[in-house]
Parts: sequence; structure tokens; C-alpha cells
Amino acid sequence: MSQSTAQIFDEQTLDREIQFIREIMIDMLQQVDKQVCDFFLSLYGKLQASTDTTHDDKNFQAIREELHTIGLAGKTLEIIKAFSLYNILINIVEERFNIDATQSLERIAGAYDSLLLEGFDRQDLDKILESICFYPVFTAHPTESRRRTFLEAHSQITQDLRKIFELGDKKAKEHIQYRLHLLWQTNLVRTQKIEVLFELDNLLFIVENSILPSSQKVLEYIESMLEHPLKHSPIRLGSWIGGDRDGNPFVTNDLMTEVMKIQHKLIVNFYIKKLERLVRELSISEDYTKTSPRLDKSLQKELPILDEKIAQICASEPFRAKLYIMIKKLQNRLVYVNAPSTISHTYATPQEIIADVDMLIESLDEVSGKYLRQFRRFVLLGGFHLMQLDFREHKDAFAQAISEILCLLGVCDNDFMSYKEDRKIEILNTALAMPKLELGTISEQLSESTQNVIDIFLRIVWGKKYINEGILKTFILSMTTDASDLLCVLWFAKQTGLWKPSKSYKESHKTEVDSSDESKLRARIAITPLFETIDDLCRAGNIMRTLVQNPHYSHYLHDIGMRQEIMVGYSDSSKDGGIFTSNYSLYVAIEELKALESSLGVEFVLFHGRGGSVSRGGGTLESALLASPPRSVLGFLKTTEQGEVISSKYLNRSSAEFFLASTMAGLLKKTSYDAFCANNTKIPPTPNMLTQGNIKCSISPHHKQIMEQLSAISHKTYRKLVYETDGFIEYFKSATPISFIQQLNLGSRPSKRRDTTRVEDLRAIPWVFAWTQNRAIIPAWYGLGSALSAVDLGELRSCYKESEFFAATISNISQAFLKVDLCIAKQYNDFVQDGAIQDRIWAQITDEYEKTLRLLVAIREEENLLDSEPTLQKSILLRNDSVMTLNLLQIELMKKYFATPYEAKRTRLMEQIHSTIIGIAQGLRNTG
Repeated sequence: MSQSTAQIFDEQTLDREIQFIREIMIDMLQQVDKQVCDFFLSLYGKLQASTDTTHDDKNFQAIREELHTIGLAGKTLEIIKAFSLYNILINIVEERFNIDATQSLERIAGAYDSLLLEGFDRQDLDKILESICFYPVFTAHPTESRRRTFLEAHSQITQDLRKIFELGDKKAKEHIQYRLHLLWQTNLVRTQKIEVLFELDNLLFIVENSILPSSQKVLEYIESMLEHPLKHSPIRLGSWIGGDRDGNPFVTNDLMTEVMKIQHKLIVNFYIKKLERLVRELSISEDYTKTSPRLDKSLQKELPILDEKIAQICASEPFRAKLYIMIKKLQNRLVYVNAPSTISHTYATPQEIIADVDMLIESLDEVSGKYLRQFRRFVLLGGFHLMQLDFREHKDAFAQAISEILCLLGVCDNDFMSYKEDRKIEILNTALAMPKLELGTISEQLSESTQNVIDIFLRIVWGKKYINEGILKTFILSMTTDASDLLCVLWFAKQTGLWKPSKSYKESHKTEVDSSDESKLRARIAITPLFETIDDLCRAGNIMRTLVQNPHYSHYLHDIGMRQEIMVGYSDSSKDGGIFTSNYSLYVAIEELKALESSLGVEFVLFHGRGGSVSRGGGTLESALLASPPRSVLGFLKTTEQGEVISSKYLNRSSAEFFLASTMAGLLKKTSYDAFCANNTKIPPTPNMLTQGNIKCSISPHHKQIMEQLSAISHKTYRKLVYETDGFIEYFKSATPISFIQQLNLGSRPSKRRDTTRVEDLRAIPWVFAWTQNRAIIPAWYGLGSALSAVDLGELRSCYKESEFFAATISNISQAFLKVDLCIAKQYNDFVQDGAIQDRIWAQITDEYEKTLRLLVAIREEENLLDSEPTLQKSILLRNDSVMTLNLLQIELMKKYFATPYEAKRTRLMEQIHSTIIGIAQGLRNTG
């Protein structure tokens, strides 16, 4: 089938499914509320008429009049819900349309085969495939606007549509109708603030039902390609829920410990259920299958663990006997976590389970061992911790605590935080050179906040002892600005045994890595700076150079294997300097850090703090991989997966499989290019290798000059509007629904770092969320138009064709830009009371919009934006009509809210406005 024919076929399939869900939606509305159904159909007709012409106030008037009639009929909330549910249904269809579930896993083999054609050797590719690691870290960032009820319904309706359109199961339609009827009677908006454990519950639902089984299938596919079992999982799962306390007072030490226990209990019970099934299935008699001497010896030693009756039943069934022993040892692990004394007959590490599984497999034929091999892969994935927790806190928390302690010890005065950096480092070096301090001896003399900081480290020690060493590794310092920030944490790590300095270390040989098992327990946390602002990204290299040259931190690096994890933030850098400057500054910072590695003798392992929206680092992970600097990946990709991105990628097994396989394919390609092509002139030129591996993933000196210019102009233009325009914060608070968003029960974390009115102190998520709701979406594009206007179009087109980074950046911005609707944004603009501020800022936004649109289309050589990607274009525009309705409803409701003199009515209006926020977020598929 040709590409054009396939495209027509796909669009016909999409249209057919859209028509189906529209009809099922109308059927449901007719049954539950005929009047609402009539309003829905009438509005839909007016929307269709409106979108046939250019939006303006005249075209909106008919829709406003209809909305007024709906309000008088008391059906506003019902119409909001109708269009919100419709958006959810379209999202489900779109996900099916965008994912070829039948070919998901084959994407890995496709990448492998294409690399073979480019001249790579199979032997080299096998080594890379076996060593690569994708490490998604699931966060509790409040960008998932839906309740778990709606997430579960989304998952089930997806399965029902598959049954209808792929399997011809007509009964599945009844189940969709059932779910829709239930959702119709369910509140769109949470009535209470979500707690951290509820966020964990949402995530664990997705992990257990989709991520674990999908990841296992990816592992199985890779094993089949390699033709031998994996020693390590190429997918590692991480989480911030329970560990991310930067600005979240609800994440406490007790909560962190509880999360560790919950995850441990879930994965151990998951293993027990799998083994119980295998017990029922593996009824193999010793009369028919000869067991290995190793298994016989193991059974002889451990059989007394079992209940006497079970041991008798399994007397001639060795596999069942061993599985019962494994179950008993796992059950004992659940007891061990809470027991005050040692529990015998339990597993100390996940590797011990894998050893037992391997022992069983070696006595079985290929077919009989199928599900034991599957179980083995689950243990590789989940260990005893399920997801490795990351800890994150603002760097000032540790500086304040150490200031109090060192003042008590007489090492400095209590104004440590006001000292210059050189003096801070001098004091910390003195403290680190002192013998290990028993913190318990001074705890009663410390403030509650400092005792709390000490307890953080002690809880991590507990988790590593009773759950697993892998329960928590990365220790992130938000807003890192100086080398002393990391030295503060290093001091606490030393006092609590999370860093036990090796006695054999010699500074003259500090680049030599001790890879022994003993060395792995010396540095048990990876102290990780988070560079977020444009200035901090620029200074990252100098900060790391200072740390490597510090005698104590150098010693720590030696003990952790000369691997320094560094987190780079996409959210605050974008809020700080605009979308293009953020992306380019991140590229340059990563490039400079990787260039420093050889001179410093340290490997920098990058952790990408990406969000869902383009302005927070969103976009396809595969394209981001290939657009990253040369040698910046080398087999390891750790990145945050936040909010609605988790559900859109991982809620269903088919989509989870697709995204995991796509990422592994991209990681295989990028690692191959990084390992053998980047900066390597000895590679013989093959037709495609040098183009893809050496030129496109790096930026030529000439193009780098152009991008420096683009970044500088974009930064200046963005800062002029957001930070230097008088009245901008007033405009933002009036022209966006930010005040309503801040009262929405989305996540457990407050929307501000501090109670101020500065842009700097507003979190990136509500910042992006508010601009997305009013359809201006300025964080995703503002500043780019002025920058592009200053450069020759021919040069820009050359950059677009020859630089993977520039092409990916322009492509991502173009996708976000297509969601911008200034006709809608102008309606919000009218909420600004000061006419001078309103006119001045609106003129800047519209002028920059026109420049940006003109240049994006010209660079991509299109007539309309995304014409060259019609599938993506159609996907983005699918929900325009329903989102427009919700925007206009939101605007009218906000007008009523501000004009309402009494609280009871304002409360009802607030509920309706919150419902429109959820509906618009569903339609645009982005919150923050």
C-alpha cells in the first residue's frame, strides 16, 4: 500500500470512528436529557458554521446567544460536561489513530535493521541493545486534570473501541454506553484537594495494569532479538511521588516511608500472585522431568520451610515445591519490613529470586519455561521497590540546617548563608574533614526544621536496609546555584552513613574507578544538582569543575564510580527566558558538560526534567533524542513523565507498548550514532551514516552563530514582555483564568513557591496552564517571531534542513502554535480593566504572533501550518469546535462570577468554571 493510499485509509478510519462516537454521544444525551441533546446539536451546528469563516465577534454572537439560552434553562453544567466527555472520546479515537499497536514492538527491530543498512556491525548493535536503559520517572506534577474514575473509563472505552472496529464485537458498544451513562452522573472536578497517596494510587493503577505488562513485553522482544536472557532490565521505573517535597509541605518523612512500604507491598504481592498461578500450572512430576542437581540440593535444604501438608502434597512435584518455597519467602519479606527482629527464610535481594527462577528454568524445556521466563522479566523490572524513588528538595533547606549545626559546633556563625561562595566552601571543607558526628548527640539542641532534615537521611538509610538498596538513589537539589549546595548534602550523607569515604582513596589517582561490590555501598546516594534558570544552565560547567577539584567531593565521586548525575530543567528555564532560549541554552549546557568529561575524568549522566507541554520540554521523545548533542546519551535516558502525559502514553497497554518500543528504538539509534559516529573521523563514509550520525545531531559553527543570534533576540523579546512591561502581572492575572486554576483541586502541591505576585515565584505548571486556557499559549512561542525576522530566510531554511536540533525545535513549536487562537484570546483580553495596559500588551502579543506564523510557515515551506504533516494537523484540529464552545462558556461564566454580589451564586459559578477548565484541558490535551 502506498503512503498516500495508507493516509487516505487512515483518515477514512478516523472519520468513521469519530462519527461513531458522535452518534453514541448523541444517543446517550437523548436518553439522559433530551433538552441538553438539542442544545448540544444546535451548538454543534453553529460551531460548524462559525469555523467555515474567520472567527470574529460577529461569528461568536450566535454561539453566545445560544449559551445564554442554555444558561436560562439551567443547563450550563450539563453542556460543559457534554462537550468535555466528547473531547475525552475524541482523545481515545485519536490515540488509536496515532498508534499502530500491531507494529509497536517491531519498531525496535526496524531501528536495528536500518542501522545495519547504514553500515553498523551486528556485534556492536547487540552490545548496545543489551546495555541501553530507558528510565522514565513518573511525577506527581498537577497536570493530570482527570479523576481516576475518568482514567479507568478512558482505558476501558479504548479496549471497547478496539473490540468493535478490530474484532467486530458489537456487544462492546453496550459497554461504552454503560460507561458514558456513569460518567454523565459523575463530577468532572474533584470536590476535595487531592492527597499525595491518592496521586500514588492513580499511578500504581497505571503501573500495575499497563506499564509493567507492556514493559515486560518489550523486554521479551529484546531477549528474542538477542537470543539470550537479559541480565539487567533496559527499562527502569522511577517516581517522585512521596519523594518530591520542593515546595510541597504535604510530602513528609513519614509519608516518604509509607510510600516505600506501599510500593514494596504491591510488587511483592504482584510476584506472589504470579507464582500462585505458576503453582497451579507447573504440575510436572519427577517421573517425567529430570531436575538438575542444583534444584535437588536447594529443595533438600529449604523443604522444611513449607507446611508439612504442602510438603507431602508436593513430594513428587519438585517444581511446585520450589514455587511454594518462593512464595513463603516472599510472604516473609512482607513481615520483615515491619518486624522489630530478624526474619529467617526470606529473600534479601531480587537477585536471589532470579537465581531461583533460573534454577527452575534450566530443568525445563523451552515451552514449559515460558511463564517462568516472563516472571523473571517482571523481577528484573520491579525488584523489591517497583519504582526507584527520587528525593527532591530546595537547596536552601540543607544550607539552613547545616548553618545551625555548624554554628552549634563552633565551625561558623549562624549567618553561614550570607557568606560568599569561597568562604562557604572553606567552612564546608573544614566540616567534612572532621570525624563523623553522631547526630543523635546534638539533636535535642537543634530546631525542629533541622531535626527534620537529619531525619530525611535516616529514613533513606531505613529504606535501603528494609526495602532494597535501590529504593532511592537520586537526591536532587532544586535551584542549584553554587558548588556549596552539593557540599552541604555531602556533609549530611557522611554523618548518616550514606557516604562512607574509602580509606584507599588517593587524590593523585582520583580518576581511577573502583568497581568492586564493596565500593558500591560507599556512596549510596547520587547527589544531583538541578539547573533550571538560563543563568544556572550557563554556569553549570563551572560549578561542576569546582566540585571535581574539591578534595572531599572528588573523594565522593571516586566512591560513586566517577559518575555525576545532573538534572536539567525545561520548565523554569522556559518561564525564565522563553521557549527558544530555553531549548538552545539546554543544548549548549549539555554540550559543554559532555565536553568537560574527558578533562575532568567524570561521566556526566543527564536527567531531563521535561513536562507535557512544548514550553516545558514536551514533544516526541524519539525526535528529542535524535536532536540532542553528540555523545549526550550513550545508552542512558532518564526523563520525567508528568501529569496527563502519563495517562496519554501509558494508560493503555497498546499505547504504553508503542511509546516504550518507540523510545527504545530511538535510544538504540542515538546510542549507536553517539558511540561510533559523533566526532569520529575514522568511520568510513557510508551513504547515510555520516549524515545521520555526525552532521545532523550536531550544529555546525555557522549554524551555531545563527542560533546564538536567535537565542539572544528571542530572550530579549520575551523578557521585555514578561519581566519588563509595566502592568504585565496584572494583565496575566486578568486575561487568564489563573485565579480559578489556583483553586482547582488538581494536585497536592501549591501553585506558588512563595506567596508573592512575581512571575519568578509562580510555578511553571500553572503559568503554562493559564496561558493554554486562554488560547494565547505564549510560553510555547513568544519571542521566536522577532528572532526569526532578524535572520535571512534562506539561512533559516538551511538550518531547518541540516540541524536536527533546529528542526525538532521548530516542529514542536509549530505543533503548539496551531493550538493558538487569538480570536478567543482577545475575548479574555477584555477582562483587563486598565485600557492602556490592555492595549499595550495585546499589541505586542498580536505583532509577535503574526511574525511567528509568517516565519514558521515560510521555514517549513508550507501554505498553512503543518500542511506537510496532514495527519498531525488533523489530529490537532479535531477538537477545535468543542474547545471553542468551552472557552466561550468559560468567558461568559467568568463575567457572571465577577458581577455576582453574593457568595452562594459565586460558588455555583466557580464549579462551572472549574468544569470548563477540565474540558478545555481535555480538548487541547495539555494543562501545564
